[in-house]
Amino acid sequence: MNKHILVVDDDEEIRSLLQEALEGETFIVDTASDGLIALDKITHQQTMYEVILLDLTMPGMNGLQLIQILRQREEARLHSIIVLSGDYSALQQATSLGIRQCLIKPFDLEALLSSVYARVEHPI
Repeated sequence: MNKHILVVDDDEEIRSLLQEALEGETFIVDTASDGLIALDKITHQQTMYEVILLDLTMPGMNGLQLIQILRQREEARLHSIIVLSGDYSALQQATSLGIRQCLIKPFDLEALLSSVYARVEHPI
């Protein structure tokens, strides 16, 4: 399939779980432990991520801050983001910033994979 996915979460177990599951589905997966590392990968690497799985609550640059930066730079990139969070207030803020897909933690892995496939097959 050779589709690239970026997993951004400060929880190493979640990053590892998602990376293993997605690579098992033949996706190419990069990871980042915070928004700043993710921003660097998004802007300075030649990889175009079809999907960005983004936690909202992280130390350093959080997911909402990353969304705001990406929104200012290239709003089209927002359509590739699937937000993962257990913080309902942050989820509401993310949708107000233009995020269309949110999954509540703890998420169902099958639902997440279904969302990823839908985004890859039908990019907006």
